[in-house]
Amino acid sequence: MRIRSPLFTAPKTHPQSAMALAAALLLLIIITMVLMPWHGANAQSAVTPSNDQEHLVLPGNVTEPIEITRFVSSFADTTRKLGFEEIQALPDADFQQSSAIPSFGYTGDVIWHQLDLTISNDMTKRALLEIGPNYLNFIDVFLVPDGLGDPVWHTRLGDHVPASARQYGGRAHIAALPLMEPGDYRLYVRSQSNSANLIWMTLWPATDLVSSLSFRDLASNVFFGFILALGLAYLALGLIARDRIVVLYSIWVLAIGVTAAVVNGVVLSELRPEIPWLNDFLLGTANIITYGVTVFLWLYIIDAKKKYPLAYKICCAYGFFILAFAAGATTDLYTVFGTYIVPSHSVFMATMCAILIKRAFEDIHNPRYWAFLVVLAVPTGAAIMIQLALSGVIDATRLRLELHSYTLMFHLVGMGIIMTVRLSRMDKERVTVVRKAEETTSLVEEQRKLISMLSHEFRTPLAVIQRSSEMLMLRLTNHKDDVLERLQRIQLQAQKLARLVDIFLTKDGIDTQELSLARKTVPINRFLQEFVAQTTREGAEVQAVLSRTTGIEVFIDETLMGLAITNLVETSRRFAHGAPIHISTHRHSEMRVEISIPCRGEELDEDEIAMISDALFRRDMESQSLQRALGLHISQRIVVAHGGSITLRQKGARSIELCLLLPCE
Repeated sequence: MRIRSPLFTAPKTHPQSAMALAAALLLLIIITMVLMPWHGANAQSAVTPSNDQEHLVLPGNVTEPIEITRFVSSFADTTRKLGFEEIQALPDADFQQSSAIPSFGYTGDVIWHQLDLTISNDMTKRALLEIGPNYLNFIDVFLVPDGLGDPVWHTRLGDHVPASARQYGGRAHIAALPLMEPGDYRLYVRSQSNSANLIWMTLWPATDLVSSLSFRDLASNVFFGFILALGLAYLALGLIARDRIVVLYSIWVLAIGVTAAVVNGVVLSELRPEIPWLNDFLLGTANIITYGVTVFLWLYIIDAKKKYPLAYKICCAYGFFILAFAAGATTDLYTVFGTYIVPSHSVFMATMCAILIKRAFEDIHNPRYWAFLVVLAVPTGAAIMIQLALSGVIDATRLRLELHSYTLMFHLVGMGIIMTVRLSRMDKERVTVVRKAEETTSLVEEQRKLISMLSHEFRTPLAVIQRSSEMLMLRLTNHKDDVLERLQRIQLQAQKLARLVDIFLTKDGIDTQELSLARKTVPINRFLQEFVAQTTREGAEVQAVLSRTTGIEVFIDETLMGLAITNLVETSRRFAHGAPIHISTHRHSEMRVEISIPCRGEELDEDEIAMISDALFRRDMESQSLQRALGLHISQRIVVAHGGSITLRQKGARSIELCLLLPCE
């Protein structure tokens, strides 16, 4: 059983406004994608350092964590071919220093970073260098004394480095710097990735780094475990309730969890992959899934399918287009995804938030809007910031990169509360439905008992009528023919009524929904002639037109088939207003005979035709229509039970033909 109610009830939207909204949304996404730079990457907020700019000075041993990112200047190698010596030969003016975290967006360019440092005293303990983020593919680190000559130390890091070749295991990229004598040094870092290429670096003493990594590992484990459990719970709930939106949301939660786990190095430490592209595959695929599923979730939240059908189709195509990038999660196609799709996705989410805010102010007293506004709009703002920062559109700062983790937790907790409220309401609705179902079952049982008793009560007076008509016929054999004819008609109708009671008003007939047929072979001409004679009355004449049906026999239950044709005739009479009803009969094919009943009149409009069609061909009619067309529904059941069918033919304006096809011999 599926219980679901719409999230919002908003005023109707005119087609013109929906068209304008769809066009505006598409235009915004296209403009955002087109304006993204095709040229090489550049550091954000870039400034050219002066000759006397402050550089890193170490007194000797590193005794506390030192964030050295602010001393870094960067250069983008758009050719991807420059070697270390060529980079050394570049003037310092070619390296740009950023006031924020050096970020070049999603780019396939090779980024070179340099950092000058001075050692004042001898180092007796090796400092540890941590470089992030963890998803950079290749990180080559060179240490050169006085900034010239060959490097005295070199190491390679990155998630494409096999686990067996890494100097330090764990979730972070860590290298132990050599013991350095007093003097000036220059540190070169070469980074390359198909994902967002940004970098931060920290110098650590060993004990502090171990403590920091332990705390971060614990926090990321708890976070990943929480999201994994929450996602699986939502998935189970959605499958049990058969709620596609809850299932979709569970997929989003699980994808977010996988993305966070990969970014925090869980794959590097737990799976210890020897396959270079495994980390990229998990991160790229999970991230693309979150972007694509987000589109469909937002469309459901704003009820776009009903209110903005054109925009809904465009956005659905956009969502599937995003998901298609999962095929290239380990290739440069992911760079294209980050360069163009990520900023356009930010525009999409900002548009959805604007629609949600508009609805909240249109129905300011509805707490549901405000709950969703708080739970969705605040985290979406942080998500837009991190997307634009990773894409290189705005400066990347620690606040912009880390705020999303906290707003995500806020969103998950808020959605958990909303989901709890929804589950509570669903449970109340379920209890109500179960109670009504039990009451309905009880009423049906009582109805069956009543029908069974009524069928018994009907049989007694019908038997009396039949017996009385037989006695009268015996006593009035010498009277006029019209009296005897009327007595015969009374007796015949009483027999038919008794037969119908046996079929429709017995417990077995109600339970099985099957008709008990008393079939026999009957000439079609005789059957229709007798039917016309019995149903024709003053002001409601019925005529039979028999064409090439001599010798044709049908295997039918005369009583039930007569009832079926009577219902069709009565339907035609509703619009004939006293005009004769002509029943045409002819051989339809070698094995079938067709009985056609025309139905025409000024009142036979499209609604009436639709109601007749529904009664004949649909099982899920509305109760009001079913009450008006119950006879047609019964006729269809009777004819189908005989192996035949009823069709409806359009014969022009306000005219149809009800055609009954029966097997014949």
